[in-house]
Amino acid sequence: EKHLGIEKKERRLPRKSVYFRQQPPTIRFAIGIAFVVLLVIYLPLQSALVAYLGWGRTQRIIFASILIAVLVALPLMALPVSCLERRETQREEDDCGGTERPSAGDEVANERAAAGGPPKKVETDVDYIAPQYQTTFLQNLKTLKLWAFLCSFFCIAGSGFVIIYNASFLYAALADEEVDNAIKTLLTVLNGVGSAAGRLLMSYFEVWSQKRKAEDRVSIVVSVYLADVFVILSLVLFLVVPRAALPLPYLLCAIGNGFSAASLVLVSRTVFAKDPAKHYNFIFLALVSSTVFLNRLLYGEWYTREARRRGVDVCLDCACVQLPLLVMLGFNVTAFISNAYVHWEYVKFNRQVLDERRRLFEEQQEGGGLWA
Repeated sequence: EKHLGIEKKERRLPRKSVYFRQQPPTIRFAIGIAFVVLLVIYLPLQSALVAYLGWGRTQRIIFASILIAVLVALPLMALPVSCLERRETQREEDDCGGTERPSAGDEVANERAAAGGPPKKVETDVDYIAPQYQTTFLQNLKTLKLWAFLCSFFCIAGSGFVIIYNASFLYAALADEEVDNAIKTLLTVLNGVGSAAGRLLMSYFEVWSQKRKAEDRVSIVVSVYLADVFVILSLVLFLVVPRAALPLPYLLCAIGNGFSAASLVLVSRTVFAKDPAKHYNFIFLALVSSTVFLNRLLYGEWYTREARRRGVDVCLDCACVQLPLLVMLGFNVTAFISNAYVHWEYVKFNRQVLDERRRLFEEQQEGGGLWA
């Protein structure tokens, strides 16, 4: 938007209300969900079949070809064809074809005002999207909330990476036995299904929370709490459950990993109005650095040290992984606290925006006029 000239902004402004009011086409949404569900079922199933049945190159090529065909067909949901659009959306786009034509809501409001009736409440951006910080990335870089946000994702995503990337080694140490191919395949399937389920849950939460009235919305920052809770439960269960129940914490960790990956995209885009890509890439640095500090320096060094003490390459003693799990548990409790600060700051900002919106509407009612 900052690259547009004043004239272009004025020409595009009448389309803004139409853009906010329009509902996504149901058929496009259904196609997208169908592809996601298909991949959630297909990918774990083909992994399990190849591992358990020992299928060779021919079967793998067939599976890969089907997967490529599905992925190539995925962009069909975005094709600009009229059969995938809502009729109401097409009608509204036709109505705003004139560059200077006012929106339908303003016309109705003017008609009521001319007739001596009560003025229509003019809707603002807050009625359609959550309040957003209007500061730039460089300005937010000087604030504590952005660094607290970074800390939260460092702990949550880093712990998830350690567990997922070292799944078989963790299982062997906690179960005190070597891991066969069947268990490795099971862990891979649980990781895929759990991650997909976490992303879908985050998508549902975002739609449910953001489509409510402005006063009733649940802050989208709450999603980071949920991701953290899944990871904390996973770490606790790793330390206390018996061998037979070990797949459960893996599943919870995968759900938390998918939830955090989706929340990183949606929260950074929803909360920050300016420079969303810079905010996302900055927070993504937490994921990159966590693989070095938590995976390599914390887990890797401790596991190697304990394995060498026992003269083995694959450690079958829970002491080889207990300390890293306890440290990551402490990190995630810290992430919960840091995210509480981010959430509190954002809730205060929401209240300020809603109070200003309420004040302007009261002035509109008292003056009998319209406010923009």
